[in-house]
Amino acid sequence: MAYLLKKAGLTNILLQRVHYSVKKYLSQNKMLEFMWRQTWDHSGSTDIFTHLMPFYSYDIPHTCGPDPKICCQFDFKRLPGSRVKCPWRVAPQAITEKNVDERARTLLDQYRKKSQLYRSNVLLVPLGDDFRYDTPKEWDDQMNNYQKLFDYMNRQSGWNVQAQFGTLHDYFTAIEERNRIESGQRPPGYPVLSGDFFTYADKDDNYWSGFYTSRPFYKNMDRILESHLR
Repeated sequence: MAYLLKKAGLTNILLQRVHYSVKKYLSQNKMLEFMWRQTWDHSGSTDIFTHLMPFYSYDIPHTCGPDPKICCQFDFKRLPGSRVKCPWRVAPQAITEKNVDERARTLLDQYRKKSQLYRSNVLLVPLGDDFRYDTPKEWDDQMNNYQKLFDYMNRQSGWNVQAQFGTLHDYFTAIEERNRIESGQRPPGYPVLSGDFFTYADKDDNYWSGFYTSRPFYKNMDRILESHLR
C-alpha cells in the first residue's frame, strides 16, 4: 500500500493499526516517524514519510497523551447530559474562566508526555472517532472549548506553546519547515524502516487476522456479486 500511495503522488501517510509491541519498541526509540521503504529498494526511491500513532486507538481518549482517563475529559461530545460517556466515569467540563488554567495545565501535561515519543517538537493530536461530527452541537462544543484552551495556552509566555487547529497537511508541512526540507525528503536523523506491519494486534493476543479466513462463503459471494456490479 505504501508503494502504491507513493506512486499515486503522496509524500506523507499516517498509520494507527500496528501491533502494540511494535509500537512500544518504536516509542521507546523515538522511531514513530520514519521513512517507509520497500524491501527491494536500495536507493530510497520508494520512501514515504510515515507518522505512526502511538497509543491503543485513534479516538480522543487515546490521542492527547498516555492517560485515556484524562484525555477522555477533553472529548467535549461527552459533556454531562450527552448519551456518550467516559468509561472512566470522569466527565469533561465546559471550559470557563474559572477552570481554564487547571484544564489547560492538565491537557498540556498530556501533550508534553506524548511529545517525548517523537523527535520533533511539532505534535499531532487528532480530535475525532468513528461516526463523529454529525451534529452542529458537537462541532460547536469541540471547537469552542478547545479554542478557549488554545488561547489560554498561547498567552502563557513561559509555557512555550503554540496550540492551534490544523489538518494533516498542516502537520506534515510544519514538520518539513521545522526540518528545513522539501516535501518527500527525509528529515535529518530520522530512521528508515522496511517491511510490513502484519499481523496486527491491539492488545494481548487479540490478532486481527480473522478477516482473512472467517465466513469464506459470504466473502466469495461478495466477490462474485461485485464483479457483476462492476
